[in-house]
Amino acid sequence: MKNIYLNTGTINEVFTELETSFKGILNSNNNEFKLALDSNLIKGNIDGVTFINGITSIQASITFSDDTVLSIEPLSKSSILFAYCTEGSVKHSFGVSGHESILRKHHSAVVTSTRSINTILHFQKNIPVKLSLIKVETEEAAHANSSLISQLKKTFLHREPNYSYQGLQNLKIAEKFEQVAAVTAHGMIGHTIKKEILQSIIALEIEDNTANLIKMSRAIKRSALNQINELKKISSFITHYAVEAINNKVSIAKNRITIK
Repeated sequence: MKNIYLNTGTINEVFTELETSFKGILNSNNNEFKLALDSNLIKGNIDGVTFINGITSIQASITFSDDTVLSIEPLSKSSILFAYCTEGSVKHSFGVSGHESILRKHHSAVVTSTRSINTILHFQKNIPVKLSLIKVETEEAAHANSSLISQLKKTFLHREPNYSYQGLQNLKIAEKFEQVAAVTAHGMIGHTIKKEILQSIIALEIEDNTANLIKMSRAIKRSALNQINELKKISSFITHYAVEAINNKVSIAKNRITIK
């Protein structure tokens, strides 16, 4: 079992630390980063891009040769992290002893945290993993009034102190990440195309989460109505039984009087 600790910071700092920790070769240009990995512990590639509106995307296609636990410094209270797995699976927990959830193939997850506790990722040895991450810093001045950011805050922030939501299989999101990886344009044009695709992924995540919350709310309401109906049936039965019992007692009493 390998344990690796990563500090958070700017994307440049993150990739520099990844390069050092995994002994990789890093190339960066215009806020885009490409890290090639070929060591005894890990093989694969990690690509990243960051935008001035507070959105950062990282896509990893990696295989560890040993079971590995990656401990990442706490997110800021205003950050939202989206994760999507296109191959393999990854376990996630808040802290080493926290509850573990599994991010499986073609499933997404949303993570926020208001506590100073590390995010832990568990990777199994010799299992290829393709993982895409989008981090949105909601307090960036450049997009403080954005309707998309407003929806993000309303949907995902100010919930549990450490919030983790596991979405259902969503192939639309998978297609969008494939589009990001397929962008060949360079410079400002490529940068803009990627930003538009990533924003559409975030919109899909909001839609997915909202739809599931509505379904849950409806299910809870149906359950409550069913319980109320059952209680009404029980109440009606008890009332009917009580009336019959009283009538029987009255009838018996009348019969006794008549006999006398």
